[in-house]
Amino acid sequence: MIFIITILASLSFIYYVLNIYYSDKYHQEKTKNDIDTSMATILVPVYNEDESTFISVIKSIKNQGAKFIVVGDSSNEPYKSITENYGGTFILMKEHGGKRMALVEGIGHVVTPYIMLVDSDTVLPANALKDMLSNFKDNIGGVSVNIKIKQNGTRVSYASEFIERTRELIFRAMSYHGSIMVADGRCAMYRTNLIKPYIISDDFKNKRVLGKKTVLGDDIQITSYLIKNKYRVVKDYNVVVETDSQENFKKFLHQQIRWARNGWYYFFKNLSNGTTIKAGKFYAFEVLYLYIVPFIGFLFLLYRMYFMLRRFGYYDSLTIEDLGKRMFFEIFPLDRYYSVQHFDPIFFFILMNKLATVILGITGNALFITAVMIKIPKDRLRTLVYGAVAVAIMFIANLYGFFTFWKQSKWLTR
Repeated sequence: MIFIITILASLSFIYYVLNIYYSDKYHQEKTKNDIDTSMATILVPVYNEDESTFISVIKSIKNQGAKFIVVGDSSNEPYKSITENYGGTFILMKEHGGKRMALVEGIGHVVTPYIMLVDSDTVLPANALKDMLSNFKDNIGGVSVNIKIKQNGTRVSYASEFIERTRELIFRAMSYHGSIMVADGRCAMYRTNLIKPYIISDDFKNKRVLGKKTVLGDDIQITSYLIKNKYRVVKDYNVVVETDSQENFKKFLHQQIRWARNGWYYFFKNLSNGTTIKAGKFYAFEVLYLYIVPFIGFLFLLYRMYFMLRRFGYYDSLTIEDLGKRMFFEIFPLDRYYSVQHFDPIFFFILMNKLATVILGITGNALFITAVMIKIPKDRLRTLVYGAVAVAIMFIANLYGFFTFWKQSKWLTR
């Protein structure tokens, strides 16, 4: 048991260093200018979206120079008028079916080689479509975008921005080797002939988790499908889409629980059907580390705390100061080191092993956090502080998601 924490710390150090190295080494090829935008159709599902937000989205889509279709998920006006005023096609679903069914309805009307899926609150930057189209070469089946959180001064917006920059660093490293884990559902483009048959299939329309119909995870489901069929899914870091954060940390927690449930489900599914292996060694390493190492570390921590508390229980009374000292000596048993009369090489090795573990952990975290903070131009200290809160929330959500991954019948944040 003594070497478990050392192994975990070493893996973490390797994980941090590799992500920093490959993220810096990855350089996206410059986009071409001779892209025909008529080759793509933009599909937007909408459900009770704020009218002013929707107008901004449609304006940005109109400027891309491509056909666009809006599917009103039991939402008719003012979305129909806005869409048609800007030259788009509007399709009404009379009954509320959710985003998944809106995609099924809309993709049946797409005949272009490429399709861009855009959420109804996602404003596209200029030339986003051209940039994304230029990535489709070789065996690339899907292209996602880089996400930036709008800073509105709230704590959760800073926390969310820290998480997005962390994901950017990790996904850049993964892009160097092949595929990312998920093409963000807020804005992603695909080869129509690859995903159209899948989206209209029963497996997508009536996706079930342990017998229960799910409304979640269409983005990770499509990504996993493409990787399983040996296509790459990448990010276009030249296209940055701004989006709002959750309103508060409670909704942020609910969002992370929803994402964690999806993540655990597809973690096990992709391992069992070979998708993880098909995506390459680095992809497999990233996925296994993100899901297994923190979980094992948490279980080991519980194990150690249990025996520490049992050991402390033998004493009649312990002050806070005594408890702190004993917890310190549990990690660094210097009291036993000074009590021995002769040099004990085994004990010395154990002590050095623990010291090396702490150094590895601190160094790896410091390097990784520094690499993330470089990508944040201002309010770095505030972003770091609330980012730490976000990481703690994500850890709790990930554990909870593991034990409740089958509860995927509602959105939680909608």
